[in-house]
Amino acid sequence: MSSHSLPMSSLLALFFLVVLTRVPTILSVDYPRYSSCRETLTCGSVSNISYPFWGLNRLSYCGQPGFELRCENDVAEIMMNENTLRVLDIDPERQILKVAREDYWNSYCPTKFINTSINYDQFNYGSNLRNLTLFYGCYLPTTPTFSVFTNCSINSTLTDMSYATRNMLGDPRYSTCRGIVVVPVYEAAAKDLEVNPMTMQAALRGGFELQWKADNDECRRCRDSDGVCGYNQTSNSFTCFCSDKPSETTCLPPTEAVAANWPLLLQIESYSPQEANDFINSNHFDWLIPVHLQIPWSLVLFPITTASASR
Repeated sequence: MSSHSLPMSSLLALFFLVVLTRVPTILSVDYPRYSSCRETLTCGSVSNISYPFWGLNRLSYCGQPGFELRCENDVAEIMMNENTLRVLDIDPERQILKVAREDYWNSYCPTKFINTSINYDQFNYGSNLRNLTLFYGCYLPTTPTFSVFTNCSINSTLTDMSYATRNMLGDPRYSTCRGIVVVPVYEAAAKDLEVNPMTMQAALRGGFELQWKADNDECRRCRDSDGVCGYNQTSNSFTCFCSDKPSETTCLPPTEAVAANWPLLLQIESYSPQEANDFINSNHFDWLIPVHLQIPWSLVLFPITTASASR
């Protein structure tokens, strides 16, 4: 009796034939954060928002710290230091976040005097902006760049309110003010205010632009490789969630993923079917299991022997 083994080249060809036809299904054995972070965020007029923002249905690992969005009465909001900012628009292509001060949305008489401040590690102010300075409780004469506007009732106390569209904070007369608040507005809105004080509320509601900086190039490369952008909360760094696992940069195309694991497959060749399954489960190589289901290990990883009687 003699036995003949199927050549290894035939085994490899058979294996790759199955893997290449089954790989989309194989790799859809899902990495949970990949599915979770594919969900976008919608609140009111702001919709389909993804990385670097998170909040609501998007968990914290789907975005960067400092980019949490809340939804209050169908209005998207973001906190920056002591400021609650109303989100007016998000432009992912330009990485522009358009916001307005929530405490100045319906009134220019706030309960607290809080300057506008941002985290410069994450944002820069946009272009074509000018600081609007609001003065409370310090009546001063009108000048070309300084206007006495109105009285404000703040915490049941009547207070004079004035404003300037140019930098006048160095003037010692302002030391008597009860409060001074700086709010960025668009250049065009500031020019309107210089000729018409009644455009104050429109200027404040018009908001201002911020440009974010949060691994934008890395995220673009991740998305181009069919990955989903996210954040590694252990290393405090960008991560790319792939369908089967996280990556520091990009996701391998399916065929490259198989090729990258070919040394592993050769290692498993020496195992029994049960040992192979145990190895896969203990090392989280779950994507290999569907391959095993399609072709028994005895066909893929072990020589095939056929017996013929010779007499």
